[in-house]
Amino acid sequence: MSTVTLADGRPVLVSSEHERIGRGSWARLLATAVVPDEGSARAERGRMLARSGHVHTVTVAPGRISARVIGSGDSEYDVTLAADTIPPRTWAAVSGSPRARPLIKAAMEGLEQSMHLQHEMLVDWDEPLVPPARAIRRTCTCPDADFSGACKHVVALAYVVADAIDRDPSLLLRWRGCTPAPAGSPAPAPEPEPGPAAVMKPERWQAGRLPELGPVRALPVGAVLKRLGHSGIRVDTDELVDVLRPAYTVFADARRGGP
Repeated sequence: MSTVTLADGRPVLVSSEHERIGRGSWARLLATAVVPDEGSARAERGRMLARSGHVHTVTVAPGRISARVIGSGDSEYDVTLAADTIPPRTWAAVSGSPRARPLIKAAMEGLEQSMHLQHEMLVDWDEPLVPPARAIRRTCTCPDADFSGACKHVVALAYVVADAIDRDPSLLLRWRGCTPAPAGSPAPAPEPEPGPAAVMKPERWQAGRLPELGPVRALPVGAVLKRLGHSGIRVDTDELVDVLRPAYTVFADARRGGP
């Protein structure tokens, strides 16, 4: 899957029409995963950089998003957002699921952002389409030592990418290594019902005759006491088990109709 360069490498401006950057579900999930606190001063500085065209040379490739970001002092820094790609076998299995395909068809073609697809991959495959914060590796060449999860240059790139996903959801699929399904591709046909030859014949599962149960054998008198053993409790000078044993004998004789 080839690399895509946004705006032919020119500065990418994020619209200031909406206060919150990233309106679709995928864009929002990515923005909140990268930016730990969107109400912080650091997040606001990154938001200003994204809206003033300080982010350029943005490239999206499988597993890696990179850009050059101009800081407040006109210095440029290399910034990346990296994450492991979705395993091809997982994506192929999701693509061929007859149950989910009608709900996620447009999303798999990169035409819309769908929480159905995010949920399907997270719950059934433990591979969320938008990775969580812990799975995203953020790097920046700036001298800021206190990242608090993301410096303002990383924040700026995250907002630029979130805004770009709103315009072209296929960018997220590209980053996650997922080949968009061809537009207009038909849903896979449901698997046919098994024919008569494939059905197991009932007689093959018939069990044999159960054996007859013999009479219940009574436990020896005092068997429970013997199994428990000495309790460590003394009655006068005798162990509790020794005191109880005659009582068990009396009870047993009474049940047998003895004297």
